[in-house]
Amino acid sequence: MQLKWKALICALFTTSTIVAAFSAIRAETVIVHANVAWEMTDIVAQENTTLNWKVAENDLWSFNPQIFPDGHSGDGIPVEALKGYIYPGQPIGMLVGRIGDCGRMFTMGTSGSIHILPSEDGEFLYLTMNDDILGLYGKGFKDNEGELIVKMSQLREK
Repeated sequence: MQLKWKALICALFTTSTIVAAFSAIRAETVIVHANVAWEMTDIVAQENTTLNWKVAENDLWSFNPQIFPDGHSGDGIPVEALKGYIYPGQPIGMLVGRIGDCGRMFTMGTSGSIHILPSEDGEFLYLTMNDDILGLYGKGFKDNEGELIVKMSQLREK
């Protein structure tokens, strides 16, 4: 009987140690609308955390419903965005994030993670589609359709 208790205590200690190494600060679901440039979320970046995300399976949006009436994923299409887009050189239609009003931008796609830097602590997270923000090549965000549901969490790093 004592051996079972020792094994149980050891298992609980090991599990709590692993959980303590990465503990969720906050997890939430965010809806990102295709026709909104830089949509502010309720997520506040906290230093020494990893921000993780995953777009709901089969979620689609479209930067041009005439060309892509069925939509495309948050990974965008395999065509690099030009000057005047949110993130030139990255796939058109890709989900993109930014920390703070004028902070670091990063490609997101349908899933991934980034480390939050100390200088980003306390900044809000913004999300958008990689599209023509200036309207140089068409209607920009005005003709976009759809939305992505994104599950996000921050894990504290120890």
